[in-house]
Amino acid sequence: MDLKLAIFRPLLKQAMEKHGHGAALGFELTKVGRGEIEMTFPYKEEVVGNPITGVIHGGVIVSLLDTACGSAAITTLTSPSITPTMDLRLDYMHPAEPRQPIYISAKVYRNSSNVIFCRGSAWQDDPENPIAHCVATFMKVDSPSISFGNVIRRRLNRLVRGDKAYEREADK
Repeated sequence: MDLKLAIFRPLLKQAMEKHGHGAALGFELTKVGRGEIEMTFPYKEEVVGNPITGVIHGGVIVSLLDTACGSAAITTLTSPSITPTMDLRLDYMHPAEPRQPIYISAKVYRNSSNVIFCRGSAWQDDPENPIAHCVATFMKVDSPSISFGNVIRRRLNRLVRGDKAYEREADK
């Protein structure tokens, strides 16, 4: 078993589901493995693109795929780094069915010295009939400020001082 991944898995799940973009969308990470992610997005009226049909906005689909691929990329890192999206190419195959969850999977297929290459897919009933699929690349950027110790320190400060102090510290 990969000890780093075992420790990292719950931290990634917490960070992605409970904060920022992930909290706003309300998705759930259902699988976190080395170089692969699966997530579920429950249908939400707040992100409907067409109120007549009830179909989820296409921007949500691209956001979910970018997030899943980026998360898969992060799981391959061996040193404190961040992985900003360099390129994302998405093909929409058909609209999502209203009032049904969307399932997303992403997998790293190549990991070079500076770039991580991923593929992702979004579907509802059948993974062989995707709503959309993508290929994406992510740049590896060293970032010592995201070390495990710094993350824990910031979380403890947030708990001790409250959200306002944490927001001021994050703005620095």
